[in-house]
Amino acid sequence: MEVLLHKGCGRPESRTMTLRPAGPEDAAAFYALQNEVRAGMPHPEQFVPDTLENIARYLRDDLCIGGWDGGRLGAYFILRYCGQDEHNYAAFMGIPKPAWDGWANADSAIVHPDYRGNGLQRKLLEAALTRLRPGIVGIGATVSPDNQYSLRNALACGFEIVCRREMYGGYDRYLLAKRLK
Repeated sequence: MEVLLHKGCGRPESRTMTLRPAGPEDAAAFYALQNEVRAGMPHPEQFVPDTLENIARYLRDDLCIGGWDGGRLGAYFILRYCGQDEHNYAAFMGIPKPAWDGWANADSAIVHPDYRGNGLQRKLLEAALTRLRPGIVGIGATVSPDNQYSLRNALACGFEIVCRREMYGGYDRYLLAKRLK
């Protein structure tokens, strides 16, 4: 899927980025982008980084969309199918355990600063929604209450705040849900 970029490095420009499903061969690029973006954040505690091993597993087992500008990864989205795992966000939203298989976790949406301002978080989610496993009826997500950019994006994409709680070993988070059916 090609998307038109209207900004690059904060300046007006016009070019395309390719959004495509990613696989295990993209693990190093995903990991490097995660770490580069987190290192540049004014408040890196707003994002809990993942390990290279976990990212490789997500790329193998889950739905991951990468945004490529030529050979450069500029953005990505990871949606995890957690099923009956206790880390499924449905577990924290009061969804009965037999229904957890119908919920997926929006795990991370990363956009390099050079590509911000193009609505890529929303476009990556939209691309993922067209590729969901059959039977998925909802998506859960978490966002730091201090990360207003990501929170606004999630709300604009139809997520609703379910609650505010401590997660990931002590991090303050909003838990959000997007019902699909």
